[in-house]
Amino acid sequence: MPAPVQLITPPDEEPSCPTRPEVLSISSSFFPGSHNAVSDIILRSSDAVLFYVNSQTILKTSKNAFDKFLGFSLDDKRFRDTIIDIPESAVVLNIIVHTLYGLSCAKHNPSYEDIETAINRMPAYGLIPKLYIVSSSPLFDLLLSHAPIYPIQIYSLAGHFGIHELAVKCSSHLLSYNLSNLTDETCKRMGPKYLKRLMCLHMNIIDSLKTIILQPPYPHGATRQCDLDEQKKLSRAWALAASYLAWDSRPDLSIHKVQTTFEALGDHLTCDDCKASLNSRIKEVVVNWVKVKRTI
Repeated sequence: MPAPVQLITPPDEEPSCPTRPEVLSISSSFFPGSHNAVSDIILRSSDAVLFYVNSQTILKTSKNAFDKFLGFSLDDKRFRDTIIDIPESAVVLNIIVHTLYGLSCAKHNPSYEDIETAINRMPAYGLIPKLYIVSSSPLFDLLLSHAPIYPIQIYSLAGHFGIHELAVKCSSHLLSYNLSNLTDETCKRMGPKYLKRLMCLHMNIIDSLKTIILQPPYPHGATRQCDLDEQKKLSRAWALAASYLAWDSRPDLSIHKVQTTFEALGDHLTCDDCKASLNSRIKEVVVNWVKVKRTI
């Protein structure tokens, strides 16, 4: 979050002795008159940054916003033109307020840790995360932008709050994740439902690979230079290559790895018909491997 705007408020009377002017830190996104609406409520973060917001704009998004925390509706007149202290850092509160306004806070470049903290704290203010983290919403897109670096954290968050679409999108980034690294805490956070789906995703992809590469190249008609016994050499070589891939198979196995492993078998072939059969089978394997579902 960029440095908040700082305003100096003049004293009511001329002081009898020099004093330091009071400095107010105001949000650079939610300042008086921002967003074409009258600011009738001021939220103050734990680090003393002021957010000037419009109660009706927030209540249109969530009629229960801050009820649980305040004990009264934000629509109550007692909160008009007053400062409400929110026990969150300015960065976290900034994410929450942007979400209530339906705006993206990506320009402030919040860290993933702050985003997760903001989402975890939403229920304390009467906000249900899965209602705001939906496809194409600013917060949904912001989370996805962090998925390549924090896939297991975001997947666990999605499972915890029941945000299925986010879990699906994020699961494609978990193909290289070693499931043996899962901690008890992570498993508990994502819940048994999404833990099972993640494990099944990995197992199904590996099983699909084994099925796809099992069949060797189709034999061609016997010729004077290459009879059926000669063609069995290619079948045995294929079986060895397939065993190599299957033994160390991972859900994130690249197409290039599969293709080059089998293409290497052609270096030892002298029969053009065998080469054609090998190339045809490799293309078939690649096409089928691409088609394998890679999300939960």
